[in-house]
Amino acid sequence: MSDTQQKQAQPHLLLTMTLIVLETIFTFILKHDRVIALQAKKFVDQKVALKINSYIPYFDFYVQFSEHGILFDTQAPDRPIDLDIRTTLMDLVKIFIFGNRKSIKTMRIDGDIVLKDEFRDLISLFSVPKILSDWKHWLSEPADENDVTTSKKRIAPLLEKIDQQRSKINTLQVEVKQYKNRIKRIERRQKRINIAFSLITVLLIMLLVYNIWLN
Repeated sequence: MSDTQQKQAQPHLLLTMTLIVLETIFTFILKHDRVIALQAKKFVDQKVALKINSYIPYFDFYVQFSEHGILFDTQAPDRPIDLDIRTTLMDLVKIFIFGNRKSIKTMRIDGDIVLKDEFRDLISLFSVPKILSDWKHWLSEPADENDVTTSKKRIAPLLEKIDQQRSKINTLQVEVKQYKNRIKRIERRQKRINIAFSLITVLLIMLLVYNIWLN
């Protein structure tokens, strides 16, 4: 192998080894962290596939959720990509090491709107601060799989998001009622205009007939 080929192979080998390590770590967390398991259930059931592209420095890889865990690969899966994510290596570090929400918001994601929102919530749970705040609960098994015991700090962002969504729903419901009332007013006004127009038309016809009869 020439020196040029060796230089080209080294970054690819480094990326492959890194993906193997990440696959092992993320799969382990998914199988032991109950909050993440519940949040990721939709992704696992639908076998969601992601493409993650870093443009500083340039590299890309693919992530797929499955019943076996979270699979990382340099090759595209045999199914369509659900979310196409573009970011930087520095932002990825900030997200998973420091839990930086600003870096999560700056990620450019193409795909289903609902899935994008759920993905942002999911990756925030994979951050080191969130995992360290709740790792002790991995050692105990809940009586019910839906009974998730977790720290208040861990669950606070999810509760805050639920409150925000409820507030948005209430606001939208008020706006819908306002639009319905506005539509009713417009319909009543249009009905009065139609009646008035019909009466004027009838009167004009009667005047025309009367004038013709006089002549």
